[in-house]
Amino acid sequence: DVVYIGNDKYEFKAGKENFRKQLKIYFPNETKSIDVYLKLIDRANRMGNVFFFEKIFKPILSQSLGWLIRKRYKVYSNKTTAEVLSKITSNKRLLAVLCAQCGNYGLTPKHSSFAAHAMVVGHFMEGGYYPTGGASQIANKTIDTLNENGGAVYINAKVDEIIIEKNRVQGVKIEGTFIPCKSVISNVGITNTFTKLLSESARKKCNIDLKNVSPSSAHLCLYLALTKSDAALNLPKHNVWYFDNENIDATFDEITLKNAPEKFAYISFPSAKDLLWQEEHPNTAIIQALSVGNYEWFKQYENSSWMKRDEAYVEIKKDFENLMLERLYTLFPQIKGNILITEVSTPLSTKHFSNYQHGEIYGLEHTPTRFSLPFLRPETKIKGLRLTGQDITLVGVAGAMLSGMLCAITILKFRVAALFKEMGQ
Repeated sequence: DVVYIGNDKYEFKAGKENFRKQLKIYFPNETKSIDVYLKLIDRANRMGNVFFFEKIFKPILSQSLGWLIRKRYKVYSNKTTAEVLSKITSNKRLLAVLCAQCGNYGLTPKHSSFAAHAMVVGHFMEGGYYPTGGASQIANKTIDTLNENGGAVYINAKVDEIIIEKNRVQGVKIEGTFIPCKSVISNVGITNTFTKLLSESARKKCNIDLKNVSPSSAHLCLYLALTKSDAALNLPKHNVWYFDNENIDATFDEITLKNAPEKFAYISFPSAKDLLWQEEHPNTAIIQALSVGNYEWFKQYENSSWMKRDEAYVEIKKDFENLMLERLYTLFPQIKGNILITEVSTPLSTKHFSNYQHGEIYGLEHTPTRFSLPFLRPETKIKGLRLTGQDITLVGVAGAMLSGMLCAITILKFRVAALFKEMGQ
């Protein structure tokens, strides 16, 4: 990734030692702080791996051995990123650079758990990966696997309720039709699962309390289709983070609907990353440019329908587009005059397509409180009901994959060893 703080540019090199070396070039007086930081990331993540594995323990083992694992991890998870990093250095610019990818987990340093920061930083330390053919290939390959093994995938099939009797799953009701089954794995997020799909009596038995944790952040995004290829326009493969100053917390506190792209922007280039793009869509390119988007800014339009919203809503989107284009023209002036199509999404768009009630993109926010919630684990107190997805583990595709693996272990138990052996081959 590349980070801009005002007019200053910082490049993140792939590989821990490359990253360390580059940081020390930027901050020659902070070499010790940088070394301590990288050691902390490693220690937190080693303990984090054990912390997440504990989520498959049965209640008796969780209460005996699990509490010790959770206690040790609290050194990292119960502190904010700002609290931990302020003990390492007082250099505000270094702190800003270290936290510049905070958008990957949706919270600024003074609010985010250091555990989330460490996991995400560690995940990208060796560089990122992009699926050939685009992000849709993840879904396509998953569907192929399900179909090959006797499964079936239905889209636009609205689940009304998970039917529970005598504390056991009996089936699901889909658009008024009851489908009996003994097991349900919910991937719609813990809030949707327990507030939308279960009866009041079933919720009470699970003792789920979400009062102390909020939904994660929402966003506004400008999508651009360009009339030339990424190579012709000299567009990068890396992501770009822009902040107008080094105080990230203050920057996010000051963001409004009127100034969001001026304060913060995240820019990615999906077509530049995709090896098949030019073969399938020659002489074109795609850019995604987003900033913070508060759901409350759009709440007055939430009862309107997608593509049929008020003119005032459309004007808000156009204003955001113009502001974000100014940011893009400053960083990548070569795209000017080469834009074919633009579209803007808002938190209401996210709600429409993903059914997250506040337009959030990362499920529950990654605060210290999140890591202390005992019910964020695959197995619930309802027999036959399991949870998976980023709420159970951590943000993003990797977090969701980890949650799926943990959930599978609770089902397959010792048979999972054979599965892992097969995967390894």
